[in-house]
Amino acid sequence: MNIEELLKDLDKDLRVTETKKIEKTIYITCEISKNESECPFCNHSSNAIHSKYIRTISDLPIQNNEVKLLLVTRKFFCSNPECNNKTFSERFDFVNPKAVKTNRLINYINGIGLRDNSMDAVRTLKDGGINVSSNTVLRIIKKNRN
Repeated sequence: MNIEELLKDLDKDLRVTETKKIEKTIYITCEISKNESECPFCNHSSNAIHSKYIRTISDLPIQNNEVKLLLVTRKFFCSNPECNNKTFSERFDFVNPKAVKTNRLINYINGIGLRDNSMDAVRTLKDGGINVSSNTVLRIIKKNRN
């Protein structure tokens, strides 16, 4: 099994373009292979790319190595003339807009945080390759409670 197959659990259209390991962090550059995206404001599909940028997203560790997804994110022009938004960024099911952690990483941190006190959770997570503060653990628990 290779890294691309592991990332298919996040999104079947995710394609890995580069991987590199620097010290205890694995960087995986990836992008979506679909040619179009749906405007989140009007649900109209577009394939007119405005620009691209990189989102750095933390994911579950691999063999106690921190994993950073360098997600090539495209901005599109909305092709619906009645939409109030002229451009939009593509959205991904595995990470919330503006989030820096995948949903599965957040769920994992939440589970450890509910099981242990925040300081023990930080130590457990750090031993597994996830570097977070006790405030982050508490913030995730509080957010997932609502």
